[in-house]
Amino acid sequence: MNFVFWHPYLMFHQAAYIRELANIPGNTVHWCVEEELPRSYRERGYPVPDTGKVQVHLAPTSEQIGELATVPGSVQVFFGLRGFPLPTSAFKASLGAPVHRFLMSENRYEPGAQLLPRWLIYTWDALRYRRHLCGVFCIGYSGRYGGARFFSACGHPGDRIVPFLHVVDSTPGQHVPVQRDHKEILYVGQLIVRKRVDLLLTAFSQLNLPSARLRIIGKGEEEQNLKQLANQLGIADRVSYSQGMPNAEIVAAMAAADVLVLPSKFDGWGVVVNEALMVGTPVICSDRCGASDLIDNGRNGYIFEANNAHALLDRLRSFYKEFHWNRAELAATESTRLGGTAVAARFQRLAQQLTK
Repeated sequence: MNFVFWHPYLMFHQAAYIRELANIPGNTVHWCVEEELPRSYRERGYPVPDTGKVQVHLAPTSEQIGELATVPGSVQVFFGLRGFPLPTSAFKASLGAPVHRFLMSENRYEPGAQLLPRWLIYTWDALRYRRHLCGVFCIGYSGRYGGARFFSACGHPGDRIVPFLHVVDSTPGQHVPVQRDHKEILYVGQLIVRKRVDLLLTAFSQLNLPSARLRIIGKGEEEQNLKQLANQLGIADRVSYSQGMPNAEIVAAMAAADVLVLPSKFDGWGVVVNEALMVGTPVICSDRCGASDLIDNGRNGYIFEANNAHALLDRLRSFYKEFHWNRAELAATESTRLGGTAVAARFQRLAQQLTK
């Protein structure tokens, strides 16, 4: 099969399966991007991903876009049709050609004042484009606030919206029992309002587990407010902060922690969930994070109701009281399930089903 992906840049959360897709016999994979990696990501230490056998086209010309977007019988995957010039241009160039078009998008069902305008805009897009699409690969699919509900409400056929995910490469990090006299809860991410780290601090303060410690890795505009809140809650001496570190050190911190918590009031995905599970660390995740799709309550973690500190507290209590797991087994299972090879096979199978 011929696959052509249209992205704004070489997305490190998509590279693992796109690379493996090119390793499947009989496949040819093109990846067209506006730039290798945005400056903001380079400054945060993200590397340009390994693309393997994938044929990368950097800042293609109009002529190249026209050629690649019209390869007969090809599967054309457009990462968003709003806000990204290259996917939009390529989609328009493909119209009328004998190709199979797919939209790929993160869930856009973010509650708040912008939800109605966003729904109206995406509904207009669906009315214009849905007849040209074979389907929608939805990153963050399930639940009351999931992408399946959002894109269906916009007018895309429900049987053409399929669950998908962000993917990261496996890392050599594995859980190794740490000799320490405390339990460790870990948060990794930006310190911004949307992430609701304040909710985690509130729940942690009520956990009544004196041996527990909370480690926060990240930086952002809310850092001082969060430190003040920890002081007010009387837990400042049990909360530690690390502004930033190389990815390998973050993965090692995940592998050493008892549990990772992602308390966001909304996240299109939340790739820290993949990273933690793949090193055998269970995850407690809010139901408004797309990556909650990966959580099977009681097997690899728990899901809780977003913005509900009591619900998060209950899950933390359940974790320390009831959760039993084999960390090495969990890492092996999740690394296989969420790895590039398995996801590439899943992607190709879904594409074939939706183009019949």
